[in-house]
Amino acid sequence: MTRSRRIAVGFALLLLLSMPATVAAVDRTTIDEPFSERNLSKVYPGADSFSEPSGQYRTVEAYRQVDGERELAGYVFLTSNVVDVEGYGNEPIEYLVSIDTDGTIRGVELVEQHEPFFDRISAIQRLRQFGYQMVGMSVTEEVTLRDAGSNEYHVDALTGASVTTRASIETVTRSARLVAREKGIVSASAIDGESANETAAANGSASERRMTLGDLGRGTALARWGVGTPPDPNASAPIQLYAAPIESDPVRQSLLGDTNASAADANATVLWIGLDAPGSPRPDRLSLHQWTRSYAPPVHETQVDGIDWSAALVVREGLDPSRPFVLGLTLDGERIRRTYAPGGLAVRRPVDAAAARALPAWVGTVESAWEDNWASAMALVLFLGGIVGVFAFRSRICRYAGMTVNRLRIGTLGVTLVFLGWYHPTQPTTQQIAILVRELISWATTGGFRWALFFSAPLVALTFICIALVIPKWGRGVFCGWICPFGALSELLYKVTPWAYELPREYHVKLEKVRYPLFVAIVIGFVVSTDLGATLAKVEPFKAAFYSSLVSDPVYIAWSAVLVVSGAFMFRPYCRYVCPLGAGLALGNVLQREPIQRYDLCGDCVKCQTDCDFQAIEDDGSIDRFQCFQCSVCVDNYYDPDGCPVVLQYDNEHGFTVDAWRDPALVERIRPEDRTTEQQRILAERAVTDGGETALYEGSDDLVPEGSVVDMVRQSAAGDEASPADTNEAADRSDDAAWPDATGGEDDA
Repeated sequence: MTRSRRIAVGFALLLLLSMPATVAAVDRTTIDEPFSERNLSKVYPGADSFSEPSGQYRTVEAYRQVDGERELAGYVFLTSNVVDVEGYGNEPIEYLVSIDTDGTIRGVELVEQHEPFFDRISAIQRLRQFGYQMVGMSVTEEVTLRDAGSNEYHVDALTGASVTTRASIETVTRSARLVAREKGIVSASAIDGESANETAAANGSASERRMTLGDLGRGTALARWGVGTPPDPNASAPIQLYAAPIESDPVRQSLLGDTNASAADANATVLWIGLDAPGSPRPDRLSLHQWTRSYAPPVHETQVDGIDWSAALVVREGLDPSRPFVLGLTLDGERIRRTYAPGGLAVRRPVDAAAARALPAWVGTVESAWEDNWASAMALVLFLGGIVGVFAFRSRICRYAGMTVNRLRIGTLGVTLVFLGWYHPTQPTTQQIAILVRELISWATTGGFRWALFFSAPLVALTFICIALVIPKWGRGVFCGWICPFGALSELLYKVTPWAYELPREYHVKLEKVRYPLFVAIVIGFVVSTDLGATLAKVEPFKAAFYSSLVSDPVYIAWSAVLVVSGAFMFRPYCRYVCPLGAGLALGNVLQREPIQRYDLCGDCVKCQTDCDFQAIEDDGSIDRFQCFQCSVCVDNYYDPDGCPVVLQYDNEHGFTVDAWRDPALVERIRPEDRTTEQQRILAERAVTDGGETALYEGSDDLVPEGSVVDMVRQSAAGDEASPADTNEAADRSDDAAWPDATGGEDDA
C-alpha cells in the first residue's frame, strides 16, 4: 500500500471512529415508551396512578390519593401529539409534559431531538436542563428571555442555539395551552382568541377573569415602546406604550364588552392601545396616520390586568393594519408619535415607516436576538469593514505604509482568535451552508424558506453576509485567511512553536482534494437527515475548540485535539486538506473576478512560490484560486522594488514613482489575463498614440539584472542542458555570485 493510500485509510478510520453507532445514538436520545409507569412518574412526581392515553391529544390523567380518595391531579401528554413545531433540524423537538388542574406545568422531560449539535450527549443534557426551567410556570404566562415583566416568566436561553431555544419554548407552551383548553382549565378564548384568561373554578364551572397583557401578546403582534424622559440617565423610560391590531371576534367582544361589540363590524379595524405610566396616563388626544390619511376614531376604554389605561380604537374603513401606521397621542402636554410595523415591530421613529414596510414578518422573531447583541454586531461590522478596506487599498498599503499586508494579516488573526473565537464564538460551520441548501430545495419544491434560521445568530449571519459580498471579488480567501477563528488558532500556534514539517508537493496536490467529497457528503447528509448530517459534520473541530462546554464525546474531543495539535507541526493542515467549509466556499471562487496580478517573468522567479506557505502558486507562477488563502505574501512581493526582479528592473530604468503601475512600460510586464480594466485602457490608449498595436514585452533575457534570482535560475536551467565542462563553469560562476535573500528581507511566511 502506497503512503498516500495509508494516509487516506487512516483518515477514514478516524472519521469512522468519530461517528457513534446508530443504536447508541437512539438509546441516548429517546425515551423508550414515553407513557410507561416509570416515565409518567418521573414527569409528574406527585401522582400515584395514571390512566391510559385517550382523547384528541392522547393525554394521560394523573391521580393521587387524598384522604383515602382518588383525586385527579393533572394531565400528562406528548408534545408531538399536540403541536408540530420545527426546530433547526427541520424536525420537531419532543417533550413529555405534565400540567395540574390549575394550569401550572409540573414536569418537562425531553423525549426526542434532532438538532444539529456535534455532540448528541451534550445536546440532550442542555435541552433537558432548558426544559426544566419551565416547570412551575402557568400556561397563561408568556415566556421571556429578558427580565420578566407583568405576566411573564423568565428562562435562560440555550447558548449558541437561538432557533432551538425558541422552538423548545413554543413546543412546550403551545401544547400545554391546547391541552389546558381541551380539559377546561382555560377558556377557548385564551388560546384561539388568544386573550381572555379564564380558569375553571373548583366546582367545574368557568369563572371569567379580566384579560392580561400576556393573553393579548399570544394572539396578536403586540408592539411596545418606552417613551418619556427618565429622571435618571441610567433608568428606563417612565412610560410604556403598547399597540396591537385585534382580529379575533372573541377578543374584540371581550375588550369592547356587550354594549360596544356592535361598534366593530366585520370590516372594521380594531386597534388596542395601552399605557403603563405613573399617575393618570389618560391621553388628551389620540390619532392614527397612514400615508396621506389621518383618523380620529372613537375611543372605547378597556380593562386589561397589568395596564394602567387601555382602549380599543375602531376604524371603520381605510386603515390597513398589514402596512405601517403612525400612532400619535398627547400625554400631559407631550406629543408622542410612534410607528407600528407589521409583525409587531415597534419602530421608534415615524421616518422609519418606509423601511419597516419592506420588512418581512420573520424579522420580528429575531429582533430580540439582534437587540441583545447589537454592541458585538457593531464591533464585528467595523472589524469586517476594516478587512475589506485593507483589500481595497492593499497596493497603497504596500507602497506607502511601510508595512506588508501579510504582517497586517497576522495581527488581524490575533484579533479574530480572541474576539470571534473565545470572547464571542462566531465560527461558521458547514452545517449553515447545508441548511441553506436544504432550505433552497424546500423553497423550490414547496415555496417555503425560513430566513429566521440564518438571522437568529447575528454575528454568524453578519460573517456569512461578508463572505457572500467578498467572494465575487476576492474569493473565499478573505474569510479563510483573515477571519476564520480556527484558521487563526492553527496558524498562530504554528508560528509560536519551533517545529516545521511540510508534505512533499505530490502528496499535497492529492490531499488538498479530500475536503471536497467531505463537503458534498455533509450537505447531502443534512438534506437527507439532520442526524446523519450532524454525525458527518463531526469532522469539523470547531465545537471542541470554541464551545468546549457543549461537547463530551471523548472520540470527537480526541479527533479535534489531533487536528489542533497537528497545526503546531504543519502549516494549517486542517484548513488545506480537511476543512469541508473551506471546500464549500472555494467552490464560490468560480465567481472571482479580480485575480492576483502576475508578471511575465513569474514562474522563472521562485520567490513567491517559496514564500507561499499555502502552496497555492503553481510552477508557472500562476495562482490556484481554489487553494489561495489571500495571505498576500505574493502581493507584497509584487509591489516590492527591492525583491521583485520585474519591479527592480523597472526601478533601474525608469525610477520608482507613485504612478508606476499606470506606466505602460510596467503594465506591459503584467500578464494579459491579470491586467485590470484600467490597465487595459492604458495600453489601448498608448497603442492609439503610437499609431499601432503594443507588442507584448519581449527580450527579457537582456534586461534581467545579472546576479538576480531570475538570472540564477536561468543559468542553472541552461547548465542542465550544457556539456559537463560548461556545467562546471556555470557552477563556478554560480558559487561566486551572491544570491539575493529569498525572503526579500521580510519574514512574512
